[in-house]
Amino acid sequence: MIEGPSRDELLQATTAWLEDASSPVEGFHRRVAANALGMVSRELAQWPAAEAAAVMRMQAILGCDGDYATLNAALAEALRKGTVSAEDPAVFDHLRRAALAMLAIDQPRYRHELSQGVEA
Repeated sequence: MIEGPSRDELLQATTAWLEDASSPVEGFHRRVAANALGMVSRELAQWPAAEAAAVMRMQAILGCDGDYATLNAALAEALRKGTVSAEDPAVFDHLRRAALAMLAIDQPRYRHELSQGVEA
């Protein structure tokens, strides 16, 4: 769901920096590293359930099976072609839930009116 950097890239970069932490701006870099590790940790904890829920919603919208990447690409293509409308309540609900799931991982302190009354 998150378009990069990947969790592997974040973990590798953070680990490499932590192993060579002799910079004078060490405090800032350590906070950046801690935030990156927090993102990875939240993704590992939250993404599997968010992905499974997104797959179920997209299967219902598109009427076909597939994995997250396949269904997400198919939904994007259907929206571009106009065969599915973002104004359809099911599509809008899916897009809202998907965005909120990504925000919960990337920016957990972010609160928005769209998050009112939305569960996973």
